[in-house]
Amino acid sequence: MIVSHSSGSPPHELGQDGRNPPEGPVLTRSRSMPADAEAVFDIVSDLDNLTTWLPDSVEVELCGPRLIRMWMPGLRAEVDVERQIRIDWERLRITWGSETTTSCSGALQVLRLTENRSAVSVRLTGPPGSSTASVGAWLEAALDALERVVCAEHLAKRAVHQPAQ
Repeated sequence: MIVSHSSGSPPHELGQDGRNPPEGPVLTRSRSMPADAEAVFDIVSDLDNLTTWLPDSVEVELCGPRLIRMWMPGLRAEVDVERQIRIDWERLRITWGSETTTSCSGALQVLRLTENRSAVSVRLTGPPGSSTASVGAWLEAALDALERVVCAEHLAKRAVHQPAQ
């Protein structure tokens, strides 16, 4: 199940191109995942391995306590940003950026659905000057990759726990 929509937030000031807000488009996407919420959150909160589920064009490194640096080429211009990252284990929620960083910020939350089924919801403000289409494609690619990693991890764990025949 894929649920996609643009944010219902009020209209933003338009950028110089007359179409895109200066802070970048704001998008929200959700995706069902074939694993328990805690298993999915273990993957998304592993800051040392973010690149396993982010699109190939994105590079991420830890550059301090709760601080990540991201390089995102190809979104109209090279983007190089540092963002604070906060992990809330109780709510299964990760946020990056702050009220003063209006671009390249957002939140990801894993929702409990049923046994072996969860959903990931992401709200992302893209880089300044980027189009809704390019940020949307990037976000869909990230969710596709996350789903592949979750499936692989889920299958590997099931295989380990199967009795030998």
